[in-house]
Order: sequence, then C-alpha cells, then structure tokens
Amino acid sequence: MRKLPNLNAIRAFDAAARHGSFAQAADELGVSHAAVSRHVRNLEAELGVALFERYARHIVLTGEGSLFARTAADSLNGLEIGTGRLRRGGGRGTVVLDIESDLATRWLMPLLTDETLTALNINLDVRIRPDPPRSVLGDADLAITWGAASCTGFKATPFLDFEAFPIAAPSLLAAGPDPGDRAFFTSHRLIHERGIYWWRRYFDAMELNFDDAAAHVFVNRAHLSIDAAVRGLGLAIGDNVICRDHLASGALIRLPGPVLASREHYHLLLPSTAALSGPVRKVADWLLEQARS
Repeated sequence: MRKLPNLNAIRAFDAAARHGSFAQAADELGVSHAAVSRHVRNLEAELGVALFERYARHIVLTGEGSLFARTAADSLNGLEIGTGRLRRGGGRGTVVLDIESDLATRWLMPLLTDETLTALNINLDVRIRPDPPRSVLGDADLAITWGAASCTGFKATPFLDFEAFPIAAPSLLAAGPDPGDRAFFTSHRLIHERGIYWWRRYFDAMELNFDDAAAHVFVNRAHLSIDAAVRGLGLAIGDNVICRDHLASGALIRLPGPVLASREHYHLLLPSTAALSGPVRKVADWLLEQARS
C-alpha cells in the first residue's frame, strides 16, 4: 500500500510555495489562512523537516522545502494533465494545442484550411496565450513553446527556427530614399515589439547610430508590429515565419541588409508516453510537416 501524505496538505504546500504566502495560497484554494497553515504544519510534522522559514509578512522555502516543492509540483502537474485528458474524453478525437498568440495568429491559423481539418478528421482545440508558454496547460495534448521548456509529462523536440530582417510596406519604399541607402533606415519611423532589442542589433550590424532614428512606435505583440508595418506606419523587424504570407502577397517587402539570427527557437512538446493516441499523432505529424516546409 502506498504511504503518501494527505493530498490537501500537498495542495496547500504547493500553493504556498508558489506564492510565498499562506494568505495568497488560501485565496487560490478558497480556504482560510489557518487551514493552509495547519495543513503545512501537519505535513512538516509527518515529514520530520521544516519546509518554510516563517517571517512576520512572508515565508521562504528551506532547502528541504525547495526540493519537496519540485516533487510536489511535478506530481500535481502529472495529475492535472491526466485528469484533464480523462475529463475531456480521449475517445472523441479532440486534441488540445497550447500556443502563444503571435505564432497562432500569423503562422498556425493561415495553415488551418477546411481541407486540412477534414483530412485530419479531429476536433482541434487551440488554446492561445499572450506570451510563449514555458509550462503546459493541464489538459493540453501538445504545446509549442519558445525554447525547450521543461514540463512534466512532455518531451521537447526542435520545431521552428527563424531569422530576422527589416520589412516595410511598398509605399514606404516608394517614398524614398532608396532602401539600399543606409539613410533609409534613419529616415523612417521604427516599429518595435516589446523593446528596442532587435532594431538596436540591426543598427549595430549596419554601423548606424541608433540615436539618429527618425521616430519610434512600440507595441507588445509581434503580430501588431507586422500589422503596423503593413499599414505603412514605419519599418519593422520581421522573420520568415510570421511574415511569410505578407511577403508572399507583396504586402510587405524584405529590405536589404544583414540577417539577424535568433538566440532561441520554437519547440514542439509531445507527451512523453511511449505511444501517442491516433488524433494526437495526426496533429503532431502535421505540425512537424508544416514546420519542415
């Protein structure tokens, strides 16, 4: 017979470890502060170690607490994943894909044609996140993450590489100066996504002074920066993944100059079980085929 700690105590400890607060853990679990504190004290007594150092306004994991927090999180994540899949019903052929909004908007959705979904013969549930996920939703079957995220129950495989380069609407090229002239990049507004990192790198590569840029506009999503470039609001940094359709249609033009390699790339997270279900395997194979093409 398994000798395991009380599950409510584990949930209370896990929440307190994540929040660094018994009060916030109580809010998450919908119980009292005293209940969380009691569960954690009982767990400490059962394990024979102190899991937290307690201060007037906060708590801090001890060394033993940090080790046990990882064990508890992995175990609860595994339960959450398995429970979510059972509740959804594996026999109905529904596949849940966890993906960030920019990649979903500019890469995935244009590929999801009626013919594709008919051929896959599955129910696809796309779960969008505002930022690239580094953990996986509880009932997800597959996930596309920025970087090789380490998630319980999943294994990561390299998926999409990209290279970055400047882009602009044809109207801006017509306005001059010639895009082959370095002054072109200081004569037009620069569109930034989440900060100046990419344009700063590009100006350095071109040996241009970033302070000479004409003006700037900032957005916090890549697809917004691409849309702004299509509307002729300025120059943006794009890539061969999320700009593919706009470049093919001529709505955007790839400008001359150096190509910037990304520091990271996308990974596809697959369940680490020995065999995938038929629907999950279909979607995974289709995603990998699209990435290769």
